[in-house]
Amino acid sequence: MIRKSTESEILETERLVLSTRDDIQALLDDGKRVHVIWDFDGVLMDSRSDDVFQISGYDLETYFAHEHRLLLDVPGQGPWLLPIAHTGGAEPHFPPDRFTQDIVTARSSTISMRVHIFCLQWKLRTRWMLFLGHQTKVNSYRMILDSLRNDADVHVFCVDDKEDHVTAFLEAAEEAEMENRAHGIVSPVLRTYSEEELRTYLDKVTGADGDSPVRVRNPSNDVDGFIVLPGGLDQFRGYMSQLVSEKVSDGHNTELRNAFVKVFGEPGEGRFETEEELQEAIRSFILDLNCP
Repeated sequence: MIRKSTESEILETERLVLSTRDDIQALLDDGKRVHVIWDFDGVLMDSRSDDVFQISGYDLETYFAHEHRLLLDVPGQGPWLLPIAHTGGAEPHFPPDRFTQDIVTARSSTISMRVHIFCLQWKLRTRWMLFLGHQTKVNSYRMILDSLRNDADVHVFCVDDKEDHVTAFLEAAEEAEMENRAHGIVSPVLRTYSEEELRTYLDKVTGADGDSPVRVRNPSNDVDGFIVLPGGLDQFRGYMSQLVSEKVSDGHNTELRNAFVKVFGEPGEGRFETEEELQEAIRSFILDLNCP
């Protein structure tokens, strides 16, 4: 059953997060290094997408359609992001040379883009992102542990909202003879919405239409909202293609401008009086070059 988290559940989770942060700091103060393996949904991100998958009857078509419509929307933050994982800003929580992190998530294919967008928006530094299409979670754990096993000063934390995944991590750590340096944490699932509010939210996202991105309000909080692409994946691809084309064009123009300035001087100081004259000369050069 999907229900809104109680105040006591939220406080209990906050205590767990802060206690873990204290444990990490104590290890760093002792001269150790710390590496964290994060799950994404329900841990760094909120659990909204997982819950949409559940109320859709685990229908992949509905789930992917939901995720594709939100490819330009930054996912909501989970309980572990700001207190520990967030590495942006002038003063990160922990020294970046002694605190590192990976993401291991069941996301794959096009919906993995939301992980990248989330990390870019939050300036979240990660070493690896391992997706389900790459390999199973336990094999991802083995791969990460193997990369760290020869450094006796590294302690590895694994935070996931599924107990079986945390158990798999601890078993993999025992296989690698790293059980004394492995810390598994099951993250409670927190929700800011009821099942009814979630269903209303899903109807709003899947029902949005038009040719441009549209903001739909959060049924749980009118102040919040979600940026929806009514055209889904095709619309996202169109925006990304246009952005790439524009930046490629900008790069070509900059290269040609530098070449022209080197020969003719800056506008107002050489052959061209204005920037417009210089740009027209570049345009004529391109047209003459491509249209003999």
